[in-house]
Amino acid sequence: MKKLRLKKSDIVMAAIFALLLIINLLSWLSTAFSDFYVQKIYPIYSALPIRLSGLLPFSLGEIMIIALVAATIVGIPALIAVSVIKRQSPKLLKKMYSVVIRLLLWIIVLVFLCETLGCFVMYHCTGFSERYFQPVEHNEELLLDTLKAVSLRIGDLAGKFERDADGYIILSEDPADKCREAMRQLGEEYSQLRGYYPRPKKIINSFFMSQEGIIGLYIPFAFEATYNRDIQPIAAPATICHELAHLKGIIQEDEASFVAIVACFKHGTDELKYSACLDAFYYLYKNALDLRGTDYEERLWESVAAVPETVWDHDIGSYTADYWEKNSDKEIIPTETVAAISDALTDANLVMNGVSDGINAYNRVVELLMDYYGNGGYI
Repeated sequence: MKKLRLKKSDIVMAAIFALLLIINLLSWLSTAFSDFYVQKIYPIYSALPIRLSGLLPFSLGEIMIIALVAATIVGIPALIAVSVIKRQSPKLLKKMYSVVIRLLLWIIVLVFLCETLGCFVMYHCTGFSERYFQPVEHNEELLLDTLKAVSLRIGDLAGKFERDADGYIILSEDPADKCREAMRQLGEEYSQLRGYYPRPKKIINSFFMSQEGIIGLYIPFAFEATYNRDIQPIAAPATICHELAHLKGIIQEDEASFVAIVACFKHGTDELKYSACLDAFYYLYKNALDLRGTDYEERLWESVAAVPETVWDHDIGSYTADYWEKNSDKEIIPTETVAAISDALTDANLVMNGVSDGINAYNRVVELLMDYYGNGGYI
């Protein structure tokens, strides 16, 4: 029986994989380890790749994903065809299978490397609220007060924008650079957010993101903040800042949403502030609807009374308004099916990384907004 012959590259690959397992284990066992990594190691590790990736005018991550899908679609039939044609050459087939298997294993290890260093460890850090805010009591009164403050700001801003023939807001300029500046300024208050921000990128094949209900995407193996080019323009600023927050190691979805909202609130133009208000309102109002009490309905409607009718009709929840009605003929797989699968995978990924409430963690931004407002934060 022949002994298994390992190449030096196989030993290196196994060593990298083992090291990554240890890093993941330590992050689960020690919050202090995760905090040290995010505060001291990640900023150094990510700085150069973020700058290099930012030089490209297109999304490198999108190209990599397309290449992997294309290689899979073409590669599997090609491998089967070669196996049939060369079935009389067992040595050649054995060598070919060996190369393919090693290539697949290297791809798995490299993806695991990028996900570990750019995602997985961050899930186990000290929470943003714990680091920067005094604890407040999360109660119905504070929720409605926070909702009312956001509603009043929406009422102040809603009439300041030009709208198209369908009633949707037209942005005066591309918000990307304003978003970067807002994030840089917020970094003066929150140390983890300091430093360079690359220009966020629109995903060219955004149709598939829309099918999955995704409006923004952080791609750790390309060090990119990307977003869906088909969303309503007013949704872009809050989405962009959310994805930029991920590049600074703010990996929890609720925390990234919170950072984006505050950055736009405090340092953005009216368009950025309004985008943040709509995002905050969506979560706060959705949470408030789940409450019940004797005078609940009256107090809830008092809290949102300042929101104009045009906002309800065109702005709130308008990320992909009318999009599917116009593009349903492009569907290969029904949108409902794709969205359900996407939600299930997102939920599984979050639970696997220790986020016990899975996809519902997005709604925890409400608690952060209450902490912020309860501590005198500006809205």
